[in-house]
Amino acid sequence: MKFAQALIYSGAMLAFAGHTGAHSVLSNDEINLLEDAGGWEYISLSDSDSGVQTTHTCFDGTPHPEQCSGTLALNAGNTFVQNVHIHGESVQRRGTYQLDGNQLAFFDELGTKDGPYAIELNSETKSLVLKMAQVRIELQLEKAYQDSRKKTK
Repeated sequence: MKFAQALIYSGAMLAFAGHTGAHSVLSNDEINLLEDAGGWEYISLSDSDSGVQTTHTCFDGTPHPEQCSGTLALNAGNTFVQNVHIHGESVQRRGTYQLDGNQLAFFDELGTKDGPYAIELNSETKSLVLKMAQVRIELQLEKAYQDSRKKTK
């Protein structure tokens, strides 16, 4: 259950890209990409536990849509919605996010802060990486993820 909790918290962390009046290093086009209506698909999630880097078997870079999946949607009003389905259980998280430069912090529905995460957004590959000292989360724009899944079928 520890991983499921980490994923839930990382989803909250992911709700990151907002323009709250803080200084942003992202262009308007990049912010629009972050706030794409289709959201982002979780691709991989890894974390350090006692100094050992681990990758979750559900989010290991290979799709397992029947077993697990997750999306993160960042909205223009600095809100986020995270939907995660793991081993037959679905969890939805909601909250707000703040973007300050390349640092993204999430605040869940209980006000618990997650982050800040350093973000790396690649407009060409439609990918997003969220990093903290012990956590690395890779996401792909949902539209690009679905397109790549169709090509591999």
